[in-house]
Amino acid sequence: MTTTLTPPEKPTAPPELRRELILNLAINLVAPAALFYGLRALGVNQWLALLAGVVPPAVRAVQTLVAKRRVDTLAVFTLSILVLSVATSFLSGSPRFLLAKDGWMTAAAGLWMLATLLRTPFLYQVLRSFLGQEARDRMARNWLGSPTYRHVLRVTTAMWGVVLVLDAGVRVLLAYALPVDRVPLISGLQYVAVYLGLEVATRLYARRKSVAAAIAAEVGEEVRA
Repeated sequence: MTTTLTPPEKPTAPPELRRELILNLAINLVAPAALFYGLRALGVNQWLALLAGVVPPAVRAVQTLVAKRRVDTLAVFTLSILVLSVATSFLSGSPRFLLAKDGWMTAAAGLWMLATLLRTPFLYQVLRSFLGQEARDRMARNWLGSPTYRHVLRVTTAMWGVVLVLDAGVRVLLAYALPVDRVPLISGLQYVAVYLGLEVATRLYARRKSVAAAIAAEVGEEVRA
């Protein structure tokens, strides 16, 4: 016997997750770039201007650790990369180590997403953390009962992970190939392009009617038109 319900929960970002992503972009992208170009306009040298841009992401990482009251692997890694980048740049006197940190952090995020494929995919974990109890229960039911649902989440998580790793390689290359003053702007535009591309691709793949129908059939629901 089947029950007519709303369409099964699909792996697309809820508003809370989008707000969190926008906040992270503002802290890790907009704030450092604004500080860099603002300080450069005041005559501050490249190294110090880039060093000032490390402050917002570092504060955000510390805030995450304090708020969660437990060890957050990604936050700890972010802090480690920031400290290592500053220390290496200080010893070498080159600002390019600070520029390359964006690439290393992006690579870490991508590899972490790919590592979650061995257990529960990253997108499943993230979506659950931003949803109410009823939606989480629906996701859990879909995860247990629908091979299609699990497949879509794994594919989209893999897509995000692979793209971020490739994006990271480009970032490191640009950090050493382009004039220092151009890199923050180009890196920022690259972030926007990559995020929008992944968001659109995820929606196109996950929101197909055939996917919703397959999930509904596997968990014994009828999708309401």
